[in-house]
Amino acid sequence: MNMKKTVNIIIWVAVLAFLLIGAYVVYNRGDSAENIGDKISDDINKDGNAKDEDGGTEQENKIMAPDFTLKDLDGNTVKLSDYKGKIVFLNFWASWCGPCTSEMPEFEEVHKEFSKGEDAVILAVNLTDGFRETEEKARKFIADNRYTMKVLLDTTGSVAQDYRIYSIPTTYVIDRDGSIVTYMEGARRGKVLLDILEKLK
Repeated sequence: MNMKKTVNIIIWVAVLAFLLIGAYVVYNRGDSAENIGDKISDDINKDGNAKDEDGGTEQENKIMAPDFTLKDLDGNTVKLSDYKGKIVFLNFWASWCGPCTSEMPEFEEVHKEFSKGEDAVILAVNLTDGFRETEEKARKFIADNRYTMKVLLDTTGSVAQDYRIYSIPTTYVIDRDGSIVTYMEGARRGKVLLDILEKLK
């Protein structure tokens, strides 16, 4: 009887801890543009403003996307800042993630559409943690589906950390000047990306 009570207590403590952690994550994540600034600007832009060459405020509410350097599937070094002048759809994903793989076919079609012009690009950042997601798994998924979009490997998790990625898929929209326009959690239709591009042109 004592053993049964002990087991029940342990179960309830575990459930309570899980609920508290979940509530904390949800509370600290948020979905508003203001919260995006809170999440990334403290470490990147201390005052949350973009500065012009004279040191003045160019636009007070702009939050600049953290730059990064990652390798693509061909071993090339890729920096976010390489795409300055284009609208960047920065998608965080993994091959084990059902919602991630469900949006990939339409994202591939959008990528092909983007490739016809010079306005926008999709960068698919794979969360290559080396355990649940490995480089081999990512490569196989891309090859098996014959996807041609640019895939980057975040092997250290540093980029996901900089962008405060708590769930995937998550897609950031970055304007031509490198500022964050918005971000979206969960799978999205390709038309959403095309509509956003039209609004930003």
